[in-house]
Amino acid sequence: YLAIVLSSRGDAQLEGRSIETLLSLNIAGAIVAPLGVHSDMQLMRSLRARIPMVFLDSSLDDDTPFVGTNNFQSVPLITEYLCRSGEPPTYFDMPPVNRNGPERKLAYVKTMERLGLKPEIIAVTSQNDWRFEDIAFEEARRVLRGSGFPTRTVLCANDRCAVGVMAAVYQHGLRIGREPGCDIRIAGHDDQPHSRYGCPPLTTVAQDFDQLAQSSVVILLDRVEREDGDERAPEQVRLEGKLVMRASA
Repeated sequence: YLAIVLSSRGDAQLEGRSIETLLSLNIAGAIVAPLGVHSDMQLMRSLRARIPMVFLDSSLDDDTPFVGTNNFQSVPLITEYLCRSGEPPTYFDMPPVNRNGPERKLAYVKTMERLGLKPEIIAVTSQNDWRFEDIAFEEARRVLRGSGFPTRTVLCANDRCAVGVMAAVYQHGLRIGREPGCDIRIAGHDDQPHSRYGCPPLTTVAQDFDQLAQSSVVILLDRVEREDGDERAPEQVRLEGKLVMRASA
């Protein structure tokens, strides 16, 4: 098989054109990491009707095979660690661009309630906006100029939000980290490549990127190669995250 890679770059129009390009080609199947709320569902359904398809990272429906991270395992994992090792975390939300945001917030709330602790949430814009760093930076600045964060630990919905929060905290003159003398701890989710190079390096939950890719390809090729008319329930694979402890929390 020859792989064709197209990127939406967070733009709904680019995603739509990418799907139209795929529809115009004689391809065997597609692995799609959908933009989310602003994805063109009619185009997605047209693509799925033509070829086998697998959603990666975020799903748009329950009728298409899906491979992603189990937010109800990964978020409790880091929430419990932060509670054990210091003040309980305040949750810093992300824009509702896809299912991951609401799932992660709900997983945090349920974990805090199970531990007998009060959930604290910093909300951000309700608009569909992928400028996570900018949004988190501005919201964190607003919080710090006011009464500050409810606790001295902040769990961000993803690493990109954490980058914005860390920048705002640094400009506010606070020291980030888990060592004595630090003012605040900050953690994220995803373990994006740049997270280990932050100042300080970011504590986070690592998604198993290799296994996410492998599982997606295995499911897709299985559907491509099976005989016509062999209908099965769509696989829904959710992989566990791994706690990565670094200097930020």
